[in-house]
Amino acid sequence: MRSRLIAVATCAVLGACVGPTAGPDGPAGAVAPAENRAMVEPQRQPDPVAIPTPVPSPPPIDPASLVGMTGDRITALFGAPVFVRRDPPGEFWRYRDGTCVLELFFYPRAGSQRVDHIETRNADPKIRQDRAECVAKLRKPAVRG
Repeated sequence: MRSRLIAVATCAVLGACVGPTAGPDGPAGAVAPAENRAMVEPQRQPDPVAIPTPVPSPPPIDPASLVGMTGDRITALFGAPVFVRRDPPGEFWRYRDGTCVLELFFYPRAGSQRVDHIETRNADPKIRQDRAECVAKLRKPAVRG
């Protein structure tokens, strides 16, 4: 009986040293070849991509509506001017892009400097500039809040 017990214990110890055996998909713990991996590994879903929603265009500005606006309001619409000239009691502000020039003349009115007169022109004096188109070109893009 004792010899049988020694034989069983020896088999158990040796069996533990052998490791896992091969199954139908190859040796246990082995990595599947690349061509078979797609069948073995679960399919990953692509990460959802956030599609930005377009910022709506601001409503067009009637150039005549600029008259009477304060410098703060003009800066909010167009940003900082490229040129400012101060000739008290008035101020002259210029905005421009590649083709369009907007000039605003400020004078004291209702307790603060306000736009009294505007002019638009094309940078090329041979080309006529549409006033509303110029104002639209120079307006700052809408900020998303």
